[in-house]
Amino acid sequence: MSKPSLSELLSPRLLARIDDYQLLSRLAVEGLLAGLQRSHCLGGGSEFLQYREYVAGDELKYLDWKLLARQDKAYTKQFQQETNMRCAILLDASASMNYQGETAACSKFRYAAIIAACIAYLAQKQGDQVSICVYSDRELLSRPGSRERSLGALLSALEHISAGGKTDHELALRFVANALKRRSLIVWLSDFHHYETRLGAALGAFRLSGHDSMLCQILDEDELTLPFRQTLRYVDSESNREISTSAGLIRQSYQQRLQRFLEHTRQSCLQEECDYRLASTADNIGELLAAWLDKREAML
Repeated sequence: MSKPSLSELLSPRLLARIDDYQLLSRLAVEGLLAGLQRSHCLGGGSEFLQYREYVAGDELKYLDWKLLARQDKAYTKQFQQETNMRCAILLDASASMNYQGETAACSKFRYAAIIAACIAYLAQKQGDQVSICVYSDRELLSRPGSRERSLGALLSALEHISAGGKTDHELALRFVANALKRRSLIVWLSDFHHYETRLGAALGAFRLSGHDSMLCQILDEDELTLPFRQTLRYVDSESNREISTSAGLIRQSYQQRLQRFLEHTRQSCLQEECDYRLASTADNIGELLAAWLDKREAML
């Protein structure tokens, strides 16, 4: 059996079948780094990473003298660099994020949680501190950043969270205000329904506090295309409001409202110097992870 390609390895259809978030994130991140021909930061930090052959100019303090005596060949030790970078992940776990279209491999929340797990793994691999806040109308998981905290424990806790309840984005803002005392790279994952009028102020608060931010707006393919033909009953997952109508009759007006909503979100991000990414749950996650790496490197 042939190995999956990088595109297949980073597809939600494959990743959604893996329940273990630590395994999932490791497979995705190692595949991404191999595909990008990048490696994580190396330096003189505290965690030993690997050996490589000594070359003229290398610091002698990293030379392994015992290995030299045994093999008569010089090797230096490489270490994972501890950086001053801080990464914070804000993950919406409200009921609207639980939507999964008939052809989708996973729900919006599952897709967002996969991205969150991969970014957490990737950040730790770079030597960064990782904070996370998962919320609906209450905090479901809240962990300020620390290098001592186990990534495995964080990802295990994330595995056991289910989406439900109403959305209270103010919980995410309070987490940022209380937990992030130094400059951080904030990744915000949500569909951002019903938050258009307050999003700009929230992103502005991040910027004024010295943080950099990246907003990932996650929608199901059904929400982007409204593929239905028959008369359907639509139920708001958070307010339980119901309407019955023909998809064909409302498709044009729906697309117009959707485009206004997406454009408003884009403009809010642009005005507050926040990177904006729109993702369908059918999209390969590699582009989002590569964008996070680029954003992080720009901050160094």
